[in-house]
Amino acid sequence: MSLLRFLLILPVALALAFPMPAQTVDPKLAALLQHTLDSMRTVLQVKGLSAAVQLPNDAVWAGARGISSLVPTDSLRTEHAFAVGSTAKMLTAACVLQLADEAVLSLDDSLHQWLPSFQYINPNITIRQLLQHRSGLYDVVANPVFQPTLLQNKNKVWTLQEAITTFINPPVFSPGTSWGYSNTNYILLGMIIEATTGKPFHEEIRSRFLNPFQLDGFAMPPFEPLPAQVAHLWTDLNGDGVQDDAHNFFSTWNSFFSAAAPAGSYFARPSDMARWVRRFGSGSLCLPGTWAQATTTVNTGMPGGTKYGLGLMERNYLGIKGYGHGGDISYSSSVFYFPEKDISIAVHSNDGKINSWSLATTVAALLQVYLDCESMLTNSDQATVTLPEEMLVAPNPFDEFITVTVPYTGILGVIKSTLTNAAGQTVASWTLNDTADGSFRLTLPEAGSLPPGVYFLSVTVNGTSAGVKKLIRTKP
Repeated sequence: MSLLRFLLILPVALALAFPMPAQTVDPKLAALLQHTLDSMRTVLQVKGLSAAVQLPNDAVWAGARGISSLVPTDSLRTEHAFAVGSTAKMLTAACVLQLADEAVLSLDDSLHQWLPSFQYINPNITIRQLLQHRSGLYDVVANPVFQPTLLQNKNKVWTLQEAITTFINPPVFSPGTSWGYSNTNYILLGMIIEATTGKPFHEEIRSRFLNPFQLDGFAMPPFEPLPAQVAHLWTDLNGDGVQDDAHNFFSTWNSFFSAAAPAGSYFARPSDMARWVRRFGSGSLCLPGTWAQATTTVNTGMPGGTKYGLGLMERNYLGIKGYGHGGDISYSSSVFYFPEKDISIAVHSNDGKINSWSLATTVAALLQVYLDCESMLTNSDQATVTLPEEMLVAPNPFDEFITVTVPYTGILGVIKSTLTNAAGQTVASWTLNDTADGSFRLTLPEAGSLPPGVYFLSVTVNGTSAGVKKLIRTKP
């Protein structure tokens, strides 16, 4: 082990040797987060939704709602792991960044310094360009024959080199001239980890991160056994428009997991994903200069104004910058850390009909709960109010205005409503102080200026969520 790597992991080793007292989540905050998760599952109409939030005091809230399997009947629980797709790219990137800190490699090294030549792959592409998806390489996972070939023998364990040579096609653009998401980049990065360390990339990642940080909910098949409890995937297997329990099919697809491994084949529990993204997103795993390079981002054209650095996405939620990643592998994941608030949020679904971009509204809703509770949890004089299970919003679809009606009992204080679009961006917000008795109404005239589309309205009263409603605007 190099001295630099020893110095980097020494604080972690000391923390494990002298563990801090376990922190707990305030029961009021936990209840509000669970209520919001329940509401978002109803809004998204998915089989299951699971999430975790790690707070500044290191405490982790985890919640789950929905179905894992029907035969046998099994509800979704916080112990269930999900396939996390491309969110695993953060692990591959973190490993490469640490190797750069240790001077084992340079981010500006060319491929020819570490790997053999491949057809259609420019040997002058740099490691930095791979990390940031600026290589221009064709995405082997997008090859039309990729899945059919892997289905011919589900049990075959592919090497990374086989995946490249079998499915690569001509490049999409010249290196460094544009941006284009490609799983090929991260398969090659896995090969570089193996070339520089002499170990399988997944063993290097486990020894650097998963074992020291006690992230025991992570596993990469077929090289590691699946976690004891895995949320069943629900997707349409035969094209009849009906979702099927695909667990037996998907969880044994070793050819796929091995071929795409460094690009996104991990399974993990949401609580472990929240812990992981907080460590990575805080920049604590590499030197400050390296982290500054990792968070230097480029525009991508992806939803929500998402930018991309070295193995991480940057996007704003409710005006707050977050670092993380999304992942889609029939399961969907959205995992972000918010440096300004020092909290991380991981959201996962086992429903194949949505993707990670659809989870942006749930990330935003959970973040809004935390923001609302920052002051509420420290204010013992906060007014109390009891809210019903449902708030009423009309009309829906809406045209020129929205009226929100919430019956309540108790002392009404501060009412906050936030309207976000399908990308999780806040398009309007209102704050109202009201002491009316029995119910209150908000008329939102700004709704008339919004473009057509899907919106999500969340309302809190005295920091307590009154619910989330999915709204549709039909007219321009």
